[in-house]
Amino acid sequence: MAEPDLNQQIAARVRQLRGERGITLEALADRSGVSRSMISLIERAETSPTAVLLERLAAALNVTLASLFEAPAGTASPVARRSEQTAWRDPASGYVRRNISPSF
Repeated sequence: MAEPDLNQQIAARVRQLRGERGITLEALADRSGVSRSMISLIERAETSPTAVLLERLAAALNVTLASLFEAPAGTASPVARRSEQTAWRDPASGYVRRNISPSF
């Protein structure tokens, strides 16, 4: 499974944070000073927002700028839990190896 590009990740995160807070596009626009249409474009990953716009949105959502770059909740971790890791023994050395990447 391919990872979403940065604009898609930001889009999903802004939508998620706005939804969790029950904030409408119009309310977020009022709080942030970013136009409703620009927020809509950002949430659909149809534009690459500037750092200034992202900082305004983060402040209006009461989160750090860095949190807008985090993967949305429910996104798979790049490392599998130990119980989900496939282990095998190297026949030549006897060493036990584990595949830590999750299988999708």
